[in-house]
This record gives sequence, structure tokens and C-alpha cells, in this order.
Amino acid sequence: MQADGIVRLSKIRVNPDYIDEYTNYAAEVGTVSLQTEPGVLTMYAVADKEDPCRITILETYASQEAYRSHIASDHFQKYKQGTLHMVDSLELDDATPLNPRNVLINRISD
Repeated sequence: MQADGIVRLSKIRVNPDYIDEYTNYAAEVGTVSLQTEPGVLTMYAVADKEDPCRITILETYASQEAYRSHIASDHFQKYKQGTLHMVDSLELDDATPLNPRNVLINRISD
């Protein structure tokens, strides 16, 4: 990760009527991003055990440029536009790693 890299927690509240559809969009954008964008280091989405409509996505980007490229990509735009009506709230929290020597790299496995 470069000095201008990004570590972000995206905290999303999904309308319960759309949770299955939203999950499919989130899984697709995460998979495609990790497979096709070298600057996307981590995209790990989880649902709260008590409230599965509370989604948190850990995203790490190698640089600001990698992030800008990601949000301009066709697959991200498909996700963003396709889920607008599903999302009740979105909070983007940027973070600073406590141990910047740690490297998080998410991989797709079979």
C-alpha cells in the first residue's frame, strides 16, 4: 500500500425487502474488483449476526488512484446504481491501520 492508500469501513443498512438481491450485487462487485483491479487489495463484506441487514465492508486500496479507478469501473457503477433503492443508509469511515506493516490482501478462492 502506498502512503496515500485507503482503509475504509463501509457501513450499510439494507432494506430487509432487498437483502438477498443486495447480497448478490455485493458479492459480484467484490469478486470482480478483486479479480480485475490490482489496486483493490481487500473487499470483505460481512453481515451482522443479530441484524443481517447491517452490512460492513472492509475495503483497502493501494492508492487514491486505485480507489478512483475502482469507483469509475463498470462493475462498481452497476452495483452502485443497482442498489441505490435498496440502501437505507451508508456511512463511510476511513481508518488508519494500527500496524501499517501488516498487509491485507483478500483473495478469491474456489
